[in-house]
Amino acid sequence: MNNHTYINLESSKIEYESLSENEWIKIYFNDKNGGYLATHKLKVKDDPSIPGIVAEAQACLELASIGEHVLRLPENIPELIDTIVIDKKPYHKLLKFKPGESNPRGYPDAYFNGQTWDFKTSTFKNEITLRHRIKDARKADNVIFITTKPEHLKTLEKVINREIGTRKKNNSWKELPNVYAFLQNELLLIWEK
Repeated sequence: MNNHTYINLESSKIEYESLSENEWIKIYFNDKNGGYLATHKLKVKDDPSIPGIVAEAQACLELASIGEHVLRLPENIPELIDTIVIDKKPYHKLLKFKPGESNPRGYPDAYFNGQTWDFKTSTFKNEITLRHRIKDARKADNVIFITTKPEHLKTLEKVINREIGTRKKNNSWKELPNVYAFLQNELLLIWEK
């Protein structure tokens, strides 16, 4: 899905190298396509005992390997959201807020393609759980479900269509994130508002 048209590999390398080492941990740079991965120092430390965290970290690395400029974002930092800058934008401008509230819905996992992204894993056996994960991802512009099985794409499509159907009367479907699946190193759009 890489939407970037890079001027050249050198400009990507300059962008990656210009990330402040006071704020970012540089993880990976792809010398063939200019993709990269960096993690903000305020990102909660990855816990290898949590499969979803491991899947998120691996998916971010794979996205960088196919050419995306992936920034893993800080989390749970309400006192700092006005001071952090992501891609030359104040972090609080990237966050989603409930109407009338000053606290964000939550903190997305990553930023690339000029948008925020939340990563989810699932067994894809329980529709209620999938719908809950989609609703939880309203904190981001997009949600990526990480899967290894192509048949999960149909399940995900069915679930998002049901969720949209229940929200049509009050137009709250507009609050939902775009839904993607990451399957075999490919980012696939399932639903876009």
